[in-house]
Amino acid sequence: MSQNRFDFRPLGRAALLCAALAFALAAASACRRPAGQQIVLTKDQEQQIAANVLTAPPAAMQVKADTRFEDKVVLLGYDIVGKPKKGANFDLVMYFRVDQPIAGDWKVFVHFEAPGKRRQPFDHYGVNGLYPVGQWKKGEIIKDVVPIAVPGDWAENDAQLLIGFFDWGLYNSTQGDRRLKVESPGSLSVDKDGRVLLTTVALEGGAAPGGAAAEPTPGGRGLFGLADALKQVQVHKVAQAPALDGKDDDAAWQAALPILVARQPDGRPLDRAIQASAKVAWDDEFLYVFARASDADVRNPNQGNDSTLWEGDVIELFLRAPGQQGHYIELQWAPNGSRFDALFSAPRTPKWEEAAKHETGMEYKVVVDGDVNADGADRGFAVEARIPWKGLGLSGAPAADSAFDANFYRIDDKGTHDIAHMGAWVPMGGDFHKLDGAGKLTFVAATAAGEPAAPAAPAASAN
Repeated sequence: MSQNRFDFRPLGRAALLCAALAFALAAASACRRPAGQQIVLTKDQEQQIAANVLTAPPAAMQVKADTRFEDKVVLLGYDIVGKPKKGANFDLVMYFRVDQPIAGDWKVFVHFEAPGKRRQPFDHYGVNGLYPVGQWKKGEIIKDVVPIAVPGDWAENDAQLLIGFFDWGLYNSTQGDRRLKVESPGSLSVDKDGRVLLTTVALEGGAAPGGAAAEPTPGGRGLFGLADALKQVQVHKVAQAPALDGKDDDAAWQAALPILVARQPDGRPLDRAIQASAKVAWDDEFLYVFARASDADVRNPNQGNDSTLWEGDVIELFLRAPGQQGHYIELQWAPNGSRFDALFSAPRTPKWEEAAKHETGMEYKVVVDGDVNADGADRGFAVEARIPWKGLGLSGAPAADSAFDANFYRIDDKGTHDIAHMGAWVPMGGDFHKLDGAGKLTFVAATAAGEPAAPAAPAASAN
């Protein structure tokens, strides 16, 4: 097994001009894959798709619907598998017939909702993220299994299940809202927002005494239920900067409190085989970040800085300083050595292509324990970065005890649009750009002797 290293530091003006020209030429001939498209599927993934693309619907369904979405798709019917219960999981199984292909980057949305009070979205691509809606073929019957994790603190005794199709590509790029119109509701009904109401499910159970939520999965705390103690991390100022070598054996990292990226965006445990961790430190000049992800097959085919790195293995950091009127930074590092840095003035504003024109001036080193984009037994990858404070949109280092809104994410190449292959420090649902209620990084003075260790994270079981 080999170990690949990528070392990136700011270039001189002449080198930058040459690099820019080379990148422009490469970009002109490059072909990015559309969102949601898998380049290479494993045998197991192909079998999953085959098992869920049918030639005919099942003879028996709990509810037959015959709900038509424009001239594209018909919801033939659905089943509910398992007992809807607060703090537990059940499956919604829908059967769609494809009458015409749906061009573009579309998702199925599922809203688990108490009208006017609370909504929990379960937006997704088809077949566990392996078979996006935009690839469905005419004549196919799609079996779409949607795991529904009911929050343990759900206040109502029932919830509506509403579904439809929305243009994720449009929303992701412009915040536009476009849905397939319901041409005929069949045996179901449509609400004022054009959503199909499948049913209202009665829920068993309730919140535990003292407001503690029941557990939907072993070791969990309910949907979005990461303990408050694990959402707040003190970041210590270091007297000696860590060496930029892609390792965490420096004194600065040994003293840093670990941040676990061990939950799916909906709060369920992330498979241990693809979990990640991170550490953060600082001094008067730089913010320092170290992160490591486990992975038995490290891949990211998207070459070039500020490209769609989230369509492969990647580690992400979102950071918002206090008093920034909504401005925040997004940073990404891929195992192939590419990076992404962007400055947004509001959630997803401006478009990411424009936001990514911001340059932080970061230096970083990526170390891969294995080989990138090659078959073989890999073990994972790590990144170490130092980012100038001014590159983060600040005039200098933060004042002591400043608290930044932040979140770490890890995306696995095996399912870049499947939450089972996405990890979060603080689960925030499907929108990674949401920082209200995310983690807090508090920048404090140098570590004091005898400081208590970080609280232990809840155990995460493999899915």
